[in-house]
Amino acid sequence: MKDTILVYRLPEHVQSKIQSIGKDLDIFVDEIDPRDIHQTMGYLLHLEGYERQSQSSLLTMMSEPFVFFAFEKDDQLELLLQLFRLKGIPFIPYKAILTQHNVNYTFSQLYQSVEKEYLYMTQKPQ
Repeated sequence: MKDTILVYRLPEHVQSKIQSIGKDLDIFVDEIDPRDIHQTMGYLLHLEGYERQSQSSLLTMMSEPFVFFAFEKDDQLELLLQLFRLKGIPFIPYKAILTQHNVNYTFSQLYQSVEKEYLYMTQKPQ
């Protein structure tokens, strides 16, 4: 697997900064199309064995920006987050890193899980 950052609903100026960082570090950066929110993370990462799922008619409200990191080495994340700060990328509260468990989640399931955790951690009502 190539190191990858998947982005969702980021403002264009933020996404272009992340694209620049990705190019400098040889990290593939791709945008999650809203039509693909019911696809598994494995499929969105182009991993072997993950097939495209049929379109879901479920409507899911997912308006917050989201960043998903998939790296071969765990130490990449800390460096990348430091570069985000140095490049002036604003805080993005909804983010996750690839795990053996969430690779099978659909993006909408992962988003909802991260949202629930963020609201709990910040004590915001759901």
